[in-house]
Amino acid sequence: MSDTEPDFRACLHCLGRPPRGGRILIVLALLFASLFGSANVLAQVAGEQTPMEPAAAASDPMLAMMYARLERDPNHSDSWRLVGKLEAKQGNTQGAMNALMRALQLDPENAATHFDLGQLLLSGGDAANADVHFRQCVAIAPQSDYAQQLYQQQLVLPPAGLSDGLQPPAAAVSNDVAHALAQSELGGDEASQLDAVGYEIQTFDGADDLDRRLNELRSDADPAGRRWRVFLEMGALYNSNVSLTPISRDLVDNEAESFQGFLNPELEWKALQHGAWRAGPLARGYFTVNESSQSEYDLASFQPGAFIERDLQVGSSDWIARLDHVYSLDLLEGHRLGDRHSLTASVIMIRPDLDVIYTYFTSQFSQFDDDGPDAASTSLDGNAFSGGISRFFQTENAWLPTFSLGIDLESADTEGSDYRYRAINGHGDVTCQLSERWSFVTTVGVGHRDYYDFTGPVSRNELTWRVHGKLRWKWSERFSFAAVVGHDRFASDNEDFDAERTEGGIITTLTY
Repeated sequence: MSDTEPDFRACLHCLGRPPRGGRILIVLALLFASLFGSANVLAQVAGEQTPMEPAAAASDPMLAMMYARLERDPNHSDSWRLVGKLEAKQGNTQGAMNALMRALQLDPENAATHFDLGQLLLSGGDAANADVHFRQCVAIAPQSDYAQQLYQQQLVLPPAGLSDGLQPPAAAVSNDVAHALAQSELGGDEASQLDAVGYEIQTFDGADDLDRRLNELRSDADPAGRRWRVFLEMGALYNSNVSLTPISRDLVDNEAESFQGFLNPELEWKALQHGAWRAGPLARGYFTVNESSQSEYDLASFQPGAFIERDLQVGSSDWIARLDHVYSLDLLEGHRLGDRHSLTASVIMIRPDLDVIYTYFTSQFSQFDDDGPDAASTSLDGNAFSGGISRFFQTENAWLPTFSLGIDLESADTEGSDYRYRAINGHGDVTCQLSERWSFVTTVGVGHRDYYDFTGPVSRNELTWRVHGKLRWKWSERFSFAAVVGHDRFASDNEDFDAERTEGGIITTLTY
């Protein structure tokens, strides 16, 4: 990574916590009054380019990575602000003070840093000095979200002309970015779900695409700087309808219940690393084994590919841009069913207020070996396009620390008219933090598919919805167990395509 580009992968370290958890952020830090008696402190901080706090850094890998970042680029003000927030989270008030003072010395017009310092001073009972920085924040950015919060809390009076046009305050940032993503747990279903044209192993609303990116970032944030990214999920489930595999034509089979074992490995190697660029091969897979009576639905999906990605800063936001290509070969009961090529472009954006936004666009082409009795109406071959955006929010509630919301659009242009569709899906999740190791994540999704060229007498349009829950126990930063339960519904007026599934079981997850 170049000396001028922030190592914001560090901001995503704690992705390995109860998150699809979840998400990440920071407790706010502070600063002395730059207008009252702070000259000596500023002079001291100016001589301390990278003040290391060994105890705090040892207990927080993200903090250690941020200090390493500052050793490479000691004049990056946003990095100093983030260190201040992390030091405050560790309870190191003086370290937070020094870091935020340094951030203001490098960028005295940073309204966010003045706001953070004021919040910390206020929480420590220093209302007079807090007021100094609150007023500086408002003077610099009178219409910013930070200023709006101060107006709403009546900590600062709005300038003339703004009183009648106030906006409701934005939620205050409470933790670090990595913790926000980690705590969100992002839902994500452990068993396969239906995606008719692309037969991706993912939820119908695209949430698993996001989960995969977070797993990659989770591995990236490891302080050891490993070249390998490893994610492994496996477990045993009871599945009331195993015919709802991602690649099966049989969407309904009331007798297709079975206990099911599954394995979902994902591996990436950063073979090339140069500055902010990384590239290399990847390998994914999804494998299920059912009871002997349902062995025809045993799935094996082999997914080799390659990726390239880059860290960059756009304006005041940190971005991670990525492009990957994956070839998939899918088999049912050992027999080849079809293959697929997919190309995905995605961006993770970390905003100055530390909200995290994920966007993606995927183009894919599917080729099934069997086109059905009438290719013009039953072939699943063809192109599909999907794209979406998700955003992660944090609250100041220790029990409900994070939630996320997302929306996705899909279009499938298959050769068979009965499988062409357009769709819109929404999804969200809420994390309940029960204790340091225990969390419960509720995930919901709802969508609509319009099969606009369906040739049957009864419309096969579908209302899709799902409700899933995961009780997770974090054994370590890399390893966790979870009990999962969920229900998926594909509701259609056409009984041939009306389907549902209930599943529950135990899964284990390893992130490296």
